[in-house]
Amino acid sequence: MSTVELSLVCCQKMSANKETNLVQAYVELNKFCQSSDYERALKAAGKVLQIAPNEQKAFHCKVVCFIQLHNFKEALTVLSNTKNAALAADLVFEKAYSQYRLNCPKEALETVDSAHELTPALKELRAQILYRLEQYQDCYNLYRDIVKNTTDDYEDERKANMSAVVANLAAINPSADLPTFEESTYELSYNAGTTLALRGKYSEALPVLKRAEQACAESVIEDGGTEEEAKEEAAIIRVQQAYCQQQMGKEKEAASLYQNVLKDKPSDQALIAIASNNLVVINRDTNVFDSRKRMKAATQDGLEHKLNSRQRASIAYNQAILAIYSNQPDFCKQCCVKLSREFNQERRAALVEASSLVKEGKRAQAVTLLLKHGGLLTLAAAQVLLAQGDRKAAVKLLEESEFKYRPAIIGLLCTLLTADNEYEKASKLFQDVYEHYKDDKEKVLSLRNIWRAAAEAHQRANNTAAAAIAHEALAAAAPGDKRSLARLVKALVGDPDRARKLAAGLPPISELESKIDVDALESSKWMMGAKVVKKTVQSKQEQSPGTPGSELGQKTKAKRKRKTKLPPNADLSRPPDPERWLPKYERTAYRKRRGIRRDVIKGSQGMTTNAVDQYDMSKQTPSATATAAKSPRVEPKSMDSAWQRKQQQKKKGKGKGKW
Repeated sequence: MSTVELSLVCCQKMSANKETNLVQAYVELNKFCQSSDYERALKAAGKVLQIAPNEQKAFHCKVVCFIQLHNFKEALTVLSNTKNAALAADLVFEKAYSQYRLNCPKEALETVDSAHELTPALKELRAQILYRLEQYQDCYNLYRDIVKNTTDDYEDERKANMSAVVANLAAINPSADLPTFEESTYELSYNAGTTLALRGKYSEALPVLKRAEQACAESVIEDGGTEEEAKEEAAIIRVQQAYCQQQMGKEKEAASLYQNVLKDKPSDQALIAIASNNLVVINRDTNVFDSRKRMKAATQDGLEHKLNSRQRASIAYNQAILAIYSNQPDFCKQCCVKLSREFNQERRAALVEASSLVKEGKRAQAVTLLLKHGGLLTLAAAQVLLAQGDRKAAVKLLEESEFKYRPAIIGLLCTLLTADNEYEKASKLFQDVYEHYKDDKEKVLSLRNIWRAAAEAHQRANNTAAAAIAHEALAAAAPGDKRSLARLVKALVGDPDRARKLAAGLPPISELESKIDVDALESSKWMMGAKVVKKTVQSKQEQSPGTPGSELGQKTKAKRKRKTKLPPNADLSRPPDPERWLPKYERTAYRKRRGIRRDVIKGSQGMTTNAVDQYDMSKQTPSATATAAKSPRVEPKSMDSAWQRKQQQKKKGKGKGKW
């Protein structure tokens, strides 16, 4: 056998061994894939590729194993390697899915759009990418096409995803005409309730969300889950219920629901962030320490991929306001910069920053910042000026603004000008308003209160011609109002012919006379109020004489005599004491109680017996004066009255000086 023939035989043996090893490697790979042992399957795929580096199926299995093991970064690295360009050419779905899971939705959308044909799997993935990119209208259109042209076991999941897209469309445009879905699963019920809540129909959303919570608990338990798992699954539904109650003004009930959900320590970071943020809103400027702790949980890293831009903007806005409450102006400014750059909410950020400047006392800087952005913030600048007490600057600002002819601004300007006694400026303001609206008949008819205020302003400024125009506009706006017509007739003093024509539409004086009480008007007490006038009229009616002979039928009421009440110890046989009504100290028999002074024995304890005998009353004999004092004779009372005694005391005391 020649050397050439020997080499051919060796090659045939090597190829036979290679095929045998390749088959064995594929058998192992298939076994591990069937048992979902993706780590061993990954090693088996590597063996296949070592034997045959260009094996498409082994390469595909290797990428799928990386994806199943959530090693998306490694899967994308393998697919993006230029050496594997030929093998990865048809793996568009796997590459786009890896980019999507690595939070690169824009690159994933480009990868999907680069495919030659959109397979059903690529359509599903594209819809998910559009939802992540918040392109809800395109996502809705794509889901509608998928649901229409696909029939498999995942129909309920697609409807749930589509209903979530509808809920976000309702948040963007609450009045949009959007489809509704049958509540066959708790996910569909939850999305239906969320759609109602985002439309502002909170009272209708609550019962739908409660049904979703009950269906969720039943579904988890039927699938073999525990009550704790059911409670955790329904946590997002309870947070949505709390949001509805918060928007309805039931903040205590909402706060209780939020706190109960957070006590259970859910695993979903997005749910924790939303509940914590809403609790911060309920706290406002109270319990700032708790609010700062909640805000820390609402601003953790990684939430930017789990919350949409609307939710993240709300959290950033609340964080800036909390910085004002916490007296952190520098941090508030940082939050405002973030709100402006990341979420394009420049005016909202300027409003918060201006509030922080006002709290610091830098009102001039706040006004400058607000006027820089213009629009509705001009009104906020006017409010700052009014709070500062600078009414003239506020009036000038409002007169130069684009809102000068808004009814509320007109009323505010009229009030400010009248407060400064600038009646002519107020009259000129209403003339400009009339010139602005006179060509729009619908507006003229709707601004009834404006013309009434204009007429009063013109009268204060003695501008009769302008007052007549205002009354004419008011009469046109309220054709059935006779008072407005009467005021117009009164205002048309310079045009008597027209005034007479308009006066023909007024009710006759005879109708008005029947409703006027002449006696009440002539009463002298009409300035004291309606109650006094009413009483006066009633008293006049009672005092007015009736028709002749009417007195015969009337009976005079007899005065009621009351029995005299006597004291219980009264003796009617003796005349009463004339001094019984006087106080005791003014009566004749009154005597002051005087203290009895006795000589006090002073000295040492060893006194003489003579001093002791002097004060021993048993050894003394009674005197005649003492005997006379003990007689029971009653002295006669003097008949002088207490008034006479007082007069005598006054005469005696005239010559004495006073302290």
